[in-house]
Amino acid sequence: TATAGAPRRFCRCACFCSENLYVARYGLHLRFRSEQQLRQDYGPILRSRGCVSTKDFQQLLAELQQEVARRQRLGQESAARKALIASSYHPARPEVYNSLQDAALAPEFLSVAEYSASPGADLQSLLQRLQTVSGAAA
Repeated sequence: TATAGAPRRFCRCACFCSENLYVARYGLHLRFRSEQQLRQDYGPILRSRGCVSTKDFQQLLAELQQEVARRQRLGQESAARKALIASSYHPARPEVYNSLQDAALAPEFLSVAEYSASPGADLQSLLQRLQTVSGAAA
């Protein structure tokens, strides 16, 4: 369980860093785990699409390694951007961020919100109330 004030962890599937790496020059989406795996799985098709010299292959390998590294850094970079924004953002209209007053909300919406928090609330009745608020036929 997360505690108040504790940083939230960013999670991603491990395959994000090794699957579906697109190489436009060869028109291929590749899986990349190692140089050996790349040669074994894609050697023939890469050669048929123009990756024939050692230089071509080394350039492809460098591009794939760079993309994997970029994907691995995404979480850290996102957290750094979030921290920068949190430390430097000053809203032009702070009153918008104050607690929302009930007077600003439609009475029908408040009724639905109150019902949804009540002990006897059930999904079907809630959906009917939501349809009424949205203007859809019940």
